[in-house]
Amino acid sequence: MLQGLGIGQQEEAVYVELLRRRRATAADLGSAAQLPCERVTAALTRLAELGLVTGDESGLYNAVPPDVGLGTLVVQHQSTLQLVQRRLSELVDVYRTGAASTMSEVEALTTPEELATWVDNIERGAKHELLAFFRPPYVLDGDLEVTTDVPSYRYVYERAALDDPRTPAEIGRFLDGGYQIRIVNELPSKMIIMDRTIVLLPMLPDQAGIEPGFLLVRGQSLVRLLVDLFERVWQLATPLRLSAANLVEGGPAWDDFDIKLLTYLLSGMPDKSAAGKLGTSERTVQRRIKRLMELSGTDSRMQLAWYAARSGLIAP
Repeated sequence: MLQGLGIGQQEEAVYVELLRRRRATAADLGSAAQLPCERVTAALTRLAELGLVTGDESGLYNAVPPDVGLGTLVVQHQSTLQLVQRRLSELVDVYRTGAASTMSEVEALTTPEELATWVDNIERGAKHELLAFFRPPYVLDGDLEVTTDVPSYRYVYERAALDDPRTPAEIGRFLDGGYQIRIVNELPSKMIIMDRTIVLLPMLPDQAGIEPGFLLVRGQSLVRLLVDLFERVWQLATPLRLSAANLVEGGPAWDDFDIKLLTYLLSGMPDKSAAGKLGTSERTVQRRIKRLMELSGTDSRMQLAWYAARSGLIAP
Protein backbone atom coordinates (compact mmCIF):
# COMPACT_ATOMS: atom_id res chain seq x y z
CA MET A 1 0.00 0.00 0.00
CA LEU A 2 2.85 2.39 0.89
CA GLN A 3 5.29 1.24 -1.77
CA GLY A 4 4.72 4.44 -3.72
CA LEU A 5 6.42 6.26 -0.82
CA GLY A 6 9.44 3.96 -0.88
CA ILE A 7 8.21 1.75 1.97
CA GLY A 8 8.44 -2.02 1.43
CA GLN A 9 5.88 -4.56 2.60
CA GLN A 10 7.93 -5.74 5.57
CA GLU A 11 8.72 -2.16 6.57
CA GLU A 12 5.03 -1.30 6.40
CA ALA A 13 4.15 -4.34 8.53
CA VAL A 14 6.69 -3.32 11.18
CA TYR A 15 5.44 0.30 11.11
CA VAL A 16 1.81 -0.81 11.56
CA GLU A 17 2.74 -2.98 14.54
CA LEU A 18 4.64 -0.08 16.08
CA LEU A 19 1.66 2.21 15.54
CA ARG A 20 -0.49 -0.25 17.47
CA ARG A 21 1.97 -0.32 20.39
CA ARG A 22 3.28 3.28 20.21
CA ARG A 23 6.56 1.99 21.75
CA ALA A 24 8.25 -1.39 21.38
CA THR A 25 11.56 -3.20 20.97
CA ALA A 26 12.70 -4.87 17.78
CA ALA A 27 12.17 -8.26 19.42
CA ASP A 28 8.57 -7.45 20.36
CA LEU A 29 7.82 -6.23 16.86
CA GLY A 30 9.43 -9.29 15.28
CA SER A 31 7.29 -11.58 17.37
CA ALA A 32 4.11 -9.70 16.51
CA ALA A 33 4.88 -9.42 12.78
CA GLN A 34 6.37 -12.96 12.63
CA LEU A 35 9.62 -11.67 11.14
CA PRO A 36 13.25 -12.45 12.05
CA CYS A 37 14.82 -9.90 14.36
CA GLU A 38 17.46 -8.87 11.80
CA ARG A 39 14.77 -8.03 9.23
CA VAL A 40 12.84 -6.03 11.82
CA THR A 41 16.01 -4.11 12.73
CA ALA A 42 16.68 -3.37 9.05
CA ALA A 43 13.08 -2.23 8.59
CA LEU A 44 13.30 0.04 11.64
CA THR A 45 16.51 1.57 10.32
CA ARG A 46 14.82 2.34 7.00
CA LEU A 47 11.72 3.74 8.77
CA ALA A 48 13.96 5.96 10.89
CA GLU A 49 15.63 7.28 7.71
CA LEU A 50 12.17 8.16 6.39
CA GLY A 51 11.25 9.95 9.62
CA LEU A 52 8.55 7.47 10.62
CA VAL A 53 10.14 6.09 13.84
CA THR A 54 12.58 7.23 16.48
CA GLY A 55 14.76 5.13 18.77
CA ASP A 56 16.67 5.55 22.02
CA GLU A 57 19.65 3.91 23.72
CA SER A 58 17.40 1.51 25.64
CA GLY A 59 16.35 -0.23 22.41
CA LEU A 60 12.84 1.13 22.42
CA TYR A 61 11.39 2.54 19.21
CA ASN A 62 8.64 5.14 19.07
CA ALA A 63 6.17 5.57 16.22
CA VAL A 64 5.91 9.00 14.64
CA PRO A 65 2.18 9.75 14.13
CA PRO A 66 1.24 8.88 10.52
CA ASP A 67 -0.34 12.26 9.82
CA VAL A 68 3.06 13.79 10.58
CA GLY A 69 5.49 11.20 9.23
CA LEU A 70 3.56 9.96 6.21
CA GLY A 71 2.14 13.42 5.56
CA THR A 72 5.67 14.78 5.21
CA LEU A 73 6.59 11.98 2.79
CA VAL A 74 3.50 12.65 0.68
CA VAL A 75 4.39 16.34 0.40
CA GLN A 76 7.97 15.45 -0.56
CA HIS A 77 6.80 13.02 -3.24
CA GLN A 78 4.30 15.54 -4.60
CA SER A 79 7.08 18.11 -4.91
CA THR A 80 9.29 15.55 -6.67
CA LEU A 81 6.46 14.61 -9.01
CA GLN A 82 5.89 18.25 -9.91
CA LEU A 83 9.57 18.61 -10.76
CA VAL A 84 9.41 15.46 -12.90
CA GLN A 85 6.31 16.73 -14.69
CA ARG A 86 8.02 20.02 -15.48
CA ARG A 87 11.07 18.15 -16.74
CA LEU A 88 8.82 15.90 -18.81
CA SER A 89 7.32 18.95 -20.53
CA GLU A 90 10.81 20.25 -21.24
CA LEU A 91 11.90 16.92 -22.71
CA VAL A 92 8.76 16.73 -24.87
CA ASP A 93 9.62 20.17 -26.27
CA VAL A 94 13.18 19.01 -26.95
CA TYR A 95 11.89 15.91 -28.73
CA ARG A 96 9.39 17.82 -30.85
CA THR A 97 11.93 20.42 -31.94
CA GLY A 98 14.89 18.08 -32.31
CA ALA A 99 16.45 17.02 -35.59
CA ALA A 100 15.14 13.48 -35.14
CA SER A 101 11.56 14.71 -35.22
CA THR A 102 11.41 17.18 -38.10
CA MET A 103 8.16 15.44 -39.10
CA SER A 104 6.64 15.70 -35.63
CA GLU A 105 3.07 15.28 -36.85
CA VAL A 106 3.82 12.03 -38.71
CA GLU A 107 6.72 9.81 -37.65
CA ALA A 108 7.83 6.63 -39.44
CA LEU A 109 8.50 3.49 -37.38
CA THR A 110 10.62 1.09 -39.42
CA THR A 111 11.84 -1.58 -36.99
CA PRO A 112 9.97 -4.25 -34.98
CA GLU A 113 11.48 -2.82 -31.79
CA GLU A 114 10.14 0.68 -32.49
CA LEU A 115 6.70 -0.69 -33.33
CA ALA A 116 6.52 -2.92 -30.25
CA THR A 117 7.66 -0.05 -28.01
CA TRP A 118 5.02 2.34 -29.34
CA VAL A 119 2.24 -0.25 -29.16
CA ASP A 120 3.17 -0.80 -25.51
CA ASN A 121 3.37 2.96 -24.87
CA ILE A 122 -0.05 3.53 -26.40
CA GLU A 123 -1.69 0.70 -24.45
CA ARG A 124 -0.11 1.82 -21.16
CA GLY A 125 -0.43 5.54 -21.77
CA ALA A 126 -4.14 5.69 -22.57
CA LYS A 127 -6.19 7.53 -19.96
CA HIS A 128 -9.63 7.85 -21.55
CA GLU A 129 -10.15 5.44 -24.46
CA LEU A 130 -8.51 3.04 -26.86
CA LEU A 131 -10.00 2.55 -30.32
CA ALA A 132 -8.69 -0.07 -32.72
CA PHE A 133 -9.20 -1.77 -36.07
CA PHE A 134 -7.99 -5.39 -36.21
CA ARG A 135 -7.51 -7.12 -39.54
CA PRO A 136 -5.18 -9.91 -40.66
CA PRO A 137 -2.36 -10.46 -41.33
CA TYR A 138 -0.98 -9.48 -37.93
CA VAL A 139 2.53 -8.07 -37.63
CA LEU A 140 3.24 -8.54 -33.92
CA ASP A 141 2.84 -11.97 -32.31
CA GLY A 142 1.43 -12.58 -28.85
CA ASP A 143 -1.98 -12.43 -27.23
CA LEU A 144 -3.36 -9.06 -26.20
CA GLU A 145 -3.83 -8.61 -22.48
CA VAL A 146 -7.18 -7.61 -21.01
CA THR A 147 -6.97 -4.59 -18.72
CA THR A 148 -9.56 -2.28 -17.21
CA ASP A 149 -7.24 0.69 -16.70
CA VAL A 150 -9.01 2.77 -19.38
CA PRO A 151 -12.70 3.76 -19.12
CA SER A 152 -13.54 2.88 -22.75
CA TYR A 153 -12.24 0.18 -25.09
CA ARG A 154 -13.85 -0.08 -28.54
CA TYR A 155 -12.42 -2.59 -31.01
CA VAL A 156 -13.62 -3.43 -34.53
CA TYR A 157 -12.56 -6.74 -36.10
CA GLU A 158 -12.61 -7.58 -39.77
CA ARG A 159 -14.63 -10.76 -40.28
CA ALA A 160 -11.60 -12.57 -41.75
CA ALA A 161 -9.90 -12.27 -38.35
CA LEU A 162 -12.31 -14.89 -36.99
CA ASP A 163 -10.60 -17.46 -39.23
CA ASP A 164 -7.72 -17.44 -36.74
CA PRO A 165 -8.68 -20.01 -34.06
CA ARG A 166 -7.24 -17.75 -31.34
CA THR A 167 -9.42 -14.76 -32.17
CA PRO A 168 -12.79 -15.91 -30.71
CA ALA A 169 -11.14 -16.65 -27.36
CA GLU A 170 -9.39 -13.28 -27.46
CA ILE A 171 -12.65 -11.47 -28.19
CA GLY A 172 -14.36 -13.46 -25.44
CA ARG A 173 -11.80 -12.22 -22.91
CA PHE A 174 -12.33 -8.66 -24.08
CA LEU A 175 -16.11 -8.93 -23.75
CA ASP A 176 -15.76 -10.40 -20.28
CA GLY A 177 -13.55 -7.42 -19.42
CA GLY A 178 -16.24 -4.92 -20.44
CA TYR A 179 -14.81 -4.04 -23.85
CA GLN A 180 -17.15 -3.12 -26.71
CA ILE A 181 -16.44 -5.31 -29.74
CA ARG A 182 -17.93 -5.06 -33.24
CA ILE A 183 -17.33 -6.78 -36.54
CA VAL A 184 -17.46 -5.71 -40.20
CA ASN A 185 -16.90 -7.54 -43.46
CA GLU A 186 -13.88 -5.42 -44.35
CA LEU A 187 -11.76 -2.73 -42.69
CA PRO A 188 -9.78 -0.06 -44.51
CA SER A 189 -6.62 -0.67 -42.46
CA LYS A 190 -5.21 -1.73 -39.13
CA MET A 191 -5.25 1.15 -36.66
CA ILE A 192 -4.90 2.02 -32.96
CA ILE A 193 -6.07 5.37 -31.54
CA MET A 194 -5.13 6.56 -28.06
CA ASP A 195 -7.22 9.24 -26.37
CA ARG A 196 -7.92 10.87 -29.76
CA THR A 197 -4.38 12.29 -29.71
CA ILE A 198 -2.15 9.58 -31.22
CA VAL A 199 -2.84 7.15 -34.07
CA LEU A 200 -0.72 4.19 -35.14
CA LEU A 201 -1.34 2.61 -38.55
CA PRO A 202 0.62 0.80 -41.29
CA MET A 203 1.88 2.60 -44.37
CA LEU A 204 0.06 0.07 -46.57
CA PRO A 205 -3.49 -1.22 -45.80
CA ASP A 206 -2.64 -4.90 -46.51
CA GLN A 207 0.81 -4.79 -44.93
CA ALA A 208 1.87 -8.25 -43.75
CA GLY A 209 5.13 -7.28 -42.04
CA ILE A 210 7.02 -4.33 -40.59
CA GLU A 211 8.17 -3.15 -44.01
CA PRO A 212 7.78 -0.50 -45.34
CA GLY A 213 6.92 0.70 -41.84
CA PHE A 214 4.20 2.12 -39.62
CA LEU A 215 3.08 5.71 -39.16
CA LEU A 216 2.75 7.42 -35.81
CA VAL A 217 0.32 10.30 -36.32
CA ARG A 218 0.04 13.17 -33.85
CA GLY A 219 -1.08 16.06 -36.01
CA GLN A 220 -4.42 17.39 -34.77
CA SER A 221 -6.10 17.54 -38.18
CA LEU A 222 -4.93 14.09 -39.24
CA VAL A 223 -5.90 12.50 -35.92
CA ARG A 224 -9.37 14.06 -36.10
CA LEU A 225 -9.80 12.69 -39.62
CA LEU A 226 -8.82 9.17 -38.54
CA VAL A 227 -11.06 9.31 -35.45
CA ASP A 228 -13.94 10.28 -37.71
CA LEU A 229 -13.14 7.29 -39.94
CA PHE A 230 -13.24 5.00 -36.91
CA GLU A 231 -16.60 6.40 -35.75
CA ARG A 232 -18.16 5.93 -39.20
CA VAL A 233 -17.01 2.30 -39.36
CA TRP A 234 -18.03 1.70 -35.73
CA GLN A 235 -21.51 3.01 -36.34
CA LEU A 236 -22.13 0.62 -39.23
CA ALA A 237 -20.44 -2.40 -37.62
CA THR A 238 -22.31 -5.26 -35.92
CA PRO A 239 -21.90 -5.69 -32.14
CA LEU A 240 -20.65 -9.00 -30.80
CA ARG A 241 -21.76 -10.58 -27.56
CA LEU A 242 -21.09 -13.81 -25.69
CA SER A 243 -23.66 -16.60 -25.56
CA ALA A 244 -23.35 -19.55 -23.21
CA ALA A 245 -21.20 -21.36 -25.78
CA ASN A 246 -19.60 -18.87 -28.16
CA LEU A 247 -19.65 -15.48 -29.81
CA VAL A 248 -22.93 -14.27 -31.25
CA GLU A 249 -23.48 -11.30 -33.52
CA GLY A 250 -25.94 -8.84 -32.09
CA GLY A 251 -28.41 -6.69 -33.93
CA PRO A 252 -27.36 -3.75 -36.08
CA ALA A 253 -25.89 -0.77 -34.28
CA TRP A 254 -28.93 1.32 -35.36
CA ASP A 255 -32.25 -0.52 -35.16
CA ASP A 256 -35.65 0.58 -36.48
CA PHE A 257 -36.51 2.26 -33.18
CA ASP A 258 -33.33 4.37 -33.42
CA ILE A 259 -34.04 5.39 -37.01
CA LYS A 260 -37.60 6.50 -36.17
CA LEU A 261 -36.41 8.32 -33.07
CA LEU A 262 -33.73 10.19 -35.01
CA THR A 263 -36.22 11.10 -37.71
CA TYR A 264 -38.50 12.64 -35.07
CA LEU A 265 -35.51 14.36 -33.49
CA LEU A 266 -34.47 15.88 -36.82
CA SER A 267 -38.01 17.19 -37.32
CA GLY A 268 -37.81 19.06 -34.00
CA MET A 269 -40.38 16.89 -32.20
CA PRO A 270 -40.22 17.10 -28.35
CA ASP A 271 -39.18 13.99 -26.42
CA LYS A 272 -42.66 13.51 -24.95
CA SER A 273 -44.31 13.56 -28.38
CA ALA A 274 -41.66 11.20 -29.82
CA ALA A 275 -42.21 8.82 -26.90
CA GLY A 276 -45.97 8.79 -27.61
CA LYS A 277 -45.43 7.97 -31.28
CA LEU A 278 -42.95 5.22 -30.42
CA GLY A 279 -45.16 3.72 -27.69
CA THR A 280 -42.58 4.16 -24.94
CA SER A 281 -41.72 6.52 -22.10
CA GLU A 282 -40.02 9.89 -22.32
CA ARG A 283 -37.26 8.54 -20.09
CA THR A 284 -36.60 5.67 -22.50
CA VAL A 285 -36.36 8.15 -25.38
CA GLN A 286 -33.81 10.22 -23.46
CA ARG A 287 -31.83 7.11 -22.55
CA ARG A 288 -31.75 5.92 -26.18
CA ILE A 289 -30.65 9.35 -27.40
CA LYS A 290 -27.82 9.33 -24.86
CA ARG A 291 -26.77 5.86 -26.05
CA LEU A 292 -26.78 6.96 -29.69
CA MET A 293 -24.67 10.00 -28.84
CA GLU A 294 -22.13 7.71 -27.15
CA LEU A 295 -22.10 5.34 -30.13
CA SER A 296 -21.61 8.14 -32.65
CA GLY A 297 -19.13 10.11 -30.57
CA THR A 298 -21.27 13.27 -30.67
CA ASP A 299 -21.79 15.82 -27.91
CA SER A 300 -25.23 17.23 -28.69
CA ARG A 301 -28.53 16.23 -30.22
CA MET A 302 -27.89 18.51 -33.18
CA GLN A 303 -24.57 16.81 -33.86
CA LEU A 304 -26.25 13.42 -33.52
CA ALA A 305 -28.96 14.29 -36.06
CA TRP A 306 -26.39 15.74 -38.43
CA TYR A 307 -24.21 12.63 -38.06
CA ALA A 308 -27.13 10.30 -38.78
CA ALA A 309 -28.15 12.31 -41.84
CA ARG A 310 -24.58 12.47 -43.14
CA SER A 311 -24.14 8.71 -42.68
CA GLY A 312 -27.21 8.05 -44.82
CA LEU A 313 -29.10 6.44 -41.94
CA ILE A 314 -31.97 8.91 -42.15
CA ALA A 315 -33.07 11.33 -44.81
CA PRO A 316 -31.95 14.89 -44.01
